[in-house]
Amino acid sequence: MVLGLGNDAARVALLPSESDWIEELFKTKLKVLAAVSLAAGMAFVGAVPAMAEPIATDSAEVVGARSFFTEFGVDQATQDDLITAYEAGEEWDSFDSSNPTTSVVAESRADGAYTISTFEDGSISVVRIQHATEDLTGGVSTRGITQCQVSGAQYNGCKIDMWVGLVALSFYTSYNLSSNTVTSVPWGGGYSIGGACGASITYLGRPFASRAQMNVQATTCGAPYTTWFELRLDIVGGSANVSWT
Repeated sequence: MVLGLGNDAARVALLPSESDWIEELFKTKLKVLAAVSLAAGMAFVGAVPAMAEPIATDSAEVVGARSFFTEFGVDQATQDDLITAYEAGEEWDSFDSSNPTTSVVAESRADGAYTISTFEDGSISVVRIQHATEDLTGGVSTRGITQCQVSGAQYNGCKIDMWVGLVALSFYTSYNLSSNTVTSVPWGGGYSIGGACGASITYLGRPFASRAQMNVQATTCGAPYTTWFELRLDIVGGSANVSWT
């Protein structure tokens, strides 16, 4: 995100008889404006500003994140590093599903097909696609596409969600794998963003026939920093894919 400061320059004609302090005052204002512009650029371009206060270690967000990490094999030291980095305003690699991974493990479990991705900073994402014969709900392991009512190629009332520890996004929709279309306007959008003082859904809909999408805007506590998250379901080539940024 880039913050720009700009004003049209005002040309002022000074009489030769006017005191030199006017010129000095003008120069001083220019220096102050340049300093403010530089500070704003440093605050909003590049690293995210640190939060004013750390997230409580016993908060629901941190406890849930640690449960998630532990269930899928993230060691204690890496968990500590990730939570410390998040408190400092850094984004985990897992916040963007297109980031490079160090490993991707596919597992077939009783409640669905899991894809466990580990990113370069040690953060993880877990996507579960329920088996077509199931109708299961909730739980730490049910992430991705769940709760569908399946009739042939038609999947109705599916919960689309992601959870990477301190950030969770979800919505509901229906789709058809034969026509490669999202067959209902998404509904029931939800989110949980650790460390955010405020958040809101800015978009929930179908930007085109084969995609359902939700955008969430969040503001961190302390520093006036705003960030955006996007959760998507794409129906392409007879398969459903969940991604996020």
